[in-house]
Amino acid sequence: MASAKLDLPKIFGDNMVIQRDKPIHVWGSATPGENVRVILGNRDLTTKANGQGKWSLELDPLQGSAQAKSLSVKSENETIGYDNILIGDVWVLGGQSNMEDVLESIYHGDTEVLSANFPTIRLMTIPQKATNEPQDDIERINEFNAWENRYEMKGQWQVCTPKSVARFSAIGYIFGRRLHMVSGIPIGLIDASVGGTTAEAWTSRKDLNLINGTKPLIEEWDSKIDQYDAAASLAARIKRWEKDTGNRKTRGEKPNPKPTKPEQDPAKDRNNPGASFNAMIAPISGLNVTGAIFNQGYNNALGNARPKLYQKTFKAMIEGWRSAFRNESMPFCVIGLTPGGEPQTLENFELRMIDAGPFIREAQNSAVKSLEGAAFLPAYDQQVPWYHPHKKFELGERAARWALNTCLGHNNIGWKPVEIIEAKKQEGHFELIFNKPVRVHDGRPFSGFSLAGKDKHFVPSKAEFVITGKDKNKRPIRDEKRLKVWSPLIDDPVAVRYAWARNPLGNAVNSAHHERTIPIPSFRTDDWDWPEAPFDAEGNESKNAHRQAIHEMRNMARDNNKKRLKLEEN
Repeated sequence: MASAKLDLPKIFGDNMVIQRDKPIHVWGSATPGENVRVILGNRDLTTKANGQGKWSLELDPLQGSAQAKSLSVKSENETIGYDNILIGDVWVLGGQSNMEDVLESIYHGDTEVLSANFPTIRLMTIPQKATNEPQDDIERINEFNAWENRYEMKGQWQVCTPKSVARFSAIGYIFGRRLHMVSGIPIGLIDASVGGTTAEAWTSRKDLNLINGTKPLIEEWDSKIDQYDAAASLAARIKRWEKDTGNRKTRGEKPNPKPTKPEQDPAKDRNNPGASFNAMIAPISGLNVTGAIFNQGYNNALGNARPKLYQKTFKAMIEGWRSAFRNESMPFCVIGLTPGGEPQTLENFELRMIDAGPFIREAQNSAVKSLEGAAFLPAYDQQVPWYHPHKKFELGERAARWALNTCLGHNNIGWKPVEIIEAKKQEGHFELIFNKPVRVHDGRPFSGFSLAGKDKHFVPSKAEFVITGKDKNKRPIRDEKRLKVWSPLIDDPVAVRYAWARNPLGNAVNSAHHERTIPIPSFRTDDWDWPEAPFDAEGNESKNAHRQAIHEMRNMARDNNKKRLKLEEN
């Protein structure tokens, strides 16, 4: 038999955190048939590499401990050792750029970096990669960050210091450091996020193929992959460069550098369905972990948005991660689509409602509600008019409240957003009933509510608590679980929406004192869905019709805004 070098995946290394209170899975490669011995603390077990040179074993669980341990893996002729290993809770951080956004860039990030001296918090950033087939390992590289024009070390565990944390996921760090400060347990944070990725990128092809409606998307990508020719791609780039160079010379401008590489292979595109999962989640899924937090949605809320299909995909993605990590009830916290773009105001109210964003938030919430042990946390309130809002501090703390309650047993820490449970159509208004008391966070009247008549034309509406009587001093008694929503412009309302825009108005929050930073989720009572975008196979005519339909919706909303403002002036 050919000899093979003893090896372990690069998710193992100095400074790592191994999940407490769960079997310790260790795996790797060696010479086929060779014995492999693994020692961690007082755990000692031997196994044998199979005919392909693969080996795997599980050591008995260890309790959480900040006392550093060594991991030793031995074959007949080789030994691999890792030091400064802690036993604690390991969390995976997933999603796109708003999860990837680094600590030093956010509001409060400067002081958080200065105070990040936590030797028992450990950080791992997975190198960004996409592949058509599931991978066994990650890389350990100095990766170039095109956004920041700098190189960053990825694929190795680092002790949390101001230097190491500055370029780490802001949401992830804020989340992890709060859990550590409360529990004292070592925390391992694995950032596996990539900017500009869709939910389909993080869902395995196996799971995607089981979803009704994903076949056209997969066929689109497979067609691009099959047709890709590196030489032809480079030739096309050079041809475009030559034309551009001629135009520049005519204008007296300096030519751009001549292309030397072809366009990216579609198989390695981050949004090739399943490709980010294959290269960044599959290789680390042999670990046991506590759970995952996930912040994504932007790239599924663009011009090709398909909220109904997204809901099914998002559910399958969560289930797929749970299956990959061998824990069908793995805690999974979704931080909803963050706000961005032009803020909704009373002047542009209905126009800003014509957007796929709130429909994607709704799809995330609906997918999560269908799963035990999953949570949805609204994020629309952390508003900055950019698709990378730097208000990340509150989101990390919001997720930490969920984990403290559900994973660490602090049942007195509230985290669940208030939910609407019923909307009653009344004479000229709606009565909304919530599962817990609500209030406003800013002392102003309720905002963000809207009503529509049969014409589906929404207008900003007033909302007040339902009055149930008077107390002995003849003061009104308000039912804080019930809101009356009405508008003098809508005599016969048929639908109500709340916080329904990408960057919406809305100030309703949980009423409990320590939960007044938790916004109630956006919601609607109608079934006037966002038009699902067509696929390439449906042709340009269908795509043009879809774009035209949305264009007309926005024009109508713009006109309705103007008419409403004139009515209100009178």
